[in-house]
Amino acid sequence: MNEFYDRQKAYWDSLATLDPDASIIDPRDKRGYKNAYLAQMRDSTLREALGVRVSPGATLLDYGCGTGSATIALTRLGYSVVGADLSTSLLSHARHRCGDQRALFVAVDGRSVPLRDHSMDAAIAYGVFCYVTDEAEATALLAGIRKTLIPGSPLLIIEQARRHRTVCEQGLKVQRTTDQWRGLLAGAGFKRIGQAILRHGRFPTTPLIRHGLVPRGAWSALMRAERAIPRITGVWPWDYADVLFSAEA
Repeated sequence: MNEFYDRQKAYWDSLATLDPDASIIDPRDKRGYKNAYLAQMRDSTLREALGVRVSPGATLLDYGCGTGSATIALTRLGYSVVGADLSTSLLSHARHRCGDQRALFVAVDGRSVPLRDHSMDAAIAYGVFCYVTDEAEATALLAGIRKTLIPGSPLLIIEQARRHRTVCEQGLKVQRTTDQWRGLLAGAGFKRIGQAILRHGRFPTTPLIRHGLVPRGAWSALMRAERAIPRITGVWPWDYADVLFSAEA
């Protein structure tokens, strides 16, 4: 493992001491409201996207599963999930959180997918490939995931996108443009690539959610509003956006 992946593993291992959602979404969210909101948006997005493509009972790969935040939501929908992650410390949280029912966890090196070809019915990833900053390595990793999928199966990834490629978090993370994300998927051999902006990163209501000023009962309506606005504006020039990219193996 090279120095970059050593830094990545150390970074994620250091977050394992935090709340399980804070470890993989926003470590600075001390109250947990923002993380709960984003987790709910992620889970509802994946539920809707998978529901039209993959039936319950199918086996899914959750690559970069972290603490199992998305994994447990998928198992509750009736899917069997193989969770893979670079950090064994985060995987310990995932195992404790999800148990052994419908979930199996495996440590990976962050550059390969040690699963049999054509063994998965679908694959998902949440905020994973932004931490693979080298384009060739990101393409190779996505190609490895594609090989695990049964031909015609979907890949769903939620990643941060900007108008211009931006490297952040001391070089550990990159926010690509939507065209660059689509190019990675195409370069890895995926077809029928689509995208949908889920939310702007600095949407005006985000601080209100963080401080608990938006009741949970209003979250679903707010999510619909957040998804509607980018259909008109696209990615704002000054902000990143969470984008769902879908593709077919």
